[in-house]
Amino acid sequence: MRGLSTCVLRAVAGTPGAASDARLCAFVLASASALVLSSCGTGGLTGGVEAPPETKESVFQQGHRLYLTGSYDSAQVLLLQAASMDSSYADPVTDLASLHYDRAMAEKEGPSRVAPLKDAFRTFARAERLGNTDASTYERLCEISVALKDDRSFLRYAKKTAERYPFDRQFYNLGLAYFNAGEYLNVVKSQKEAAEKFKQSPYLGGFYRQMGRAYMKMNRDQTAERTLESGLKAVGVRIAAMKKENGGVENQQRLADDRVAILQLLRGLHQTYHADAKLQEVESLLKEAGALR
Repeated sequence: MRGLSTCVLRAVAGTPGAASDARLCAFVLASASALVLSSCGTGGLTGGVEAPPETKESVFQQGHRLYLTGSYDSAQVLLLQAASMDSSYADPVTDLASLHYDRAMAEKEGPSRVAPLKDAFRTFARAERLGNTDASTYERLCEISVALKDDRSFLRYAKKTAERYPFDRQFYNLGLAYFNAGEYLNVVKSQKEAAEKFKQSPYLGGFYRQMGRAYMKMNRDQTAERTLESGLKAVGVRIAAMKKENGGVENQQRLADDRVAILQLLRGLHQTYHADAKLQEVESLLKEAGALR
């Protein structure tokens, strides 16, 4: 510090070169102060403020941003850290589930998808238990259950979805879940309720189709035929109304596809019972729809 003392004395005493020395002193003083502070650690001479500790929310937000940019490995580390900071914190668990799902979808369809799909299913199920009951969570759980051929899980979450979100698509999925689980009476019950409740739904044909299939599984072919014929009429009326109203093309196509599926079921029944006149009529309609050559 001898040079520093001399500099200060010269500047104060008004010696030659005092102005330039004053500027030099200011520089030296600043440098010395920085040196002293750095040698004293983070506390310094004045007990400097430390960086605030990370919270579960801040760690989650870092992981969330990385997930959105596709940096899955780094995101997973931070999301797991945030989840470990509070076992009841659902947000990082939901992101982890979506991350596993995205990884599964990046794989080619087949065995390589199974492991990440199972990870996604377990993590979405955990998020649901933690209180994430968004429709998207249940949709993923149903979708993954179907992909994994887990009929009981599909039914469990389809029931929860229809209870929490009682709309046409949820009822359609519930009917499908009952059918896959072999609960044919419940298929009929749920789809009959849906057909009455959602008469203008694009899933209307699907409701009747699933009822008809369930009756056929129960060896009630005559009831199945009547149900399918009723569905055929209802769908025809709905398609005509949508065309008149300039309804959505996608919804019209869904109805048209279900109409073809109903006709194909009726064709199978008429072939089984050698109902030639009815068979000819149905096949004519299928040809008009471009579904039969």
